[in-house]
Amino acid sequence: MMATQQEITAARRHIERLRDEHANDLTALVRLVDGGALKGPAGDRLAADLRTWDRGYKDLFARALRLLDTLHPSEPAS
Repeated sequence: MMATQQEITAARRHIERLRDEHANDLTALVRLVDGGALKGPAGDRLAADLRTWDRGYKDLFARALRLLDTLHPSEPAS
């Protein structure tokens, strides 16, 4: 069964919402660490790990959205 345009659009909105939530949550974590919540080498490692994690998730969301762009919707059932 192929996805309808409405299902593809709903999936896109869901992925975009998750992407935005991730960005907001990660920004808050980075600000905490950069603001001195965890100091020293451990804080530096955590900040670097958070940035790496962010790049990975941004890539994941981008790939998911590109995949949606390749789908050809089916005709809605009559």
